[in-house]
Amino acid sequence: MPTDIGRRVMKCLPRIGCVFADDQRWWWIVPSGSNIDVAWPPFTSYAVGARMTDLSGEYSGRFRHPRLIHHPQDDSPYTPPIPLYFMTCHIAGIRPHWSPGDSSGPSQAI
Repeated sequence: MPTDIGRRVMKCLPRIGCVFADDQRWWWIVPSGSNIDVAWPPFTSYAVGARMTDLSGEYSGRFRHPRLIHHPQDDSPYTPPIPLYFMTCHIAGIRPHWSPGDSSGPSQAI
């Protein structure tokens, strides 16, 4: 997701897993299958099987390669996908939408 939205999401989630960032986008590590039958907001991209190899570094402004900017206190690298999904929908101003076999996407919130 874009950096400005990533910062807003980070402030609102009760539990956060590993988060990577570069100077334009943030990546949240979620459990496999978190995309199934869920219409994520249009400013997000869901990368199945993504590999992140740079596990070092702190966020210090602008950089070109993704770096780990948040590591959870416990052993799980995952951010729970449902709170992440609801928060991204809220920020986007769209109604959360999921349905088995329905890939029509989210509706605009009223």
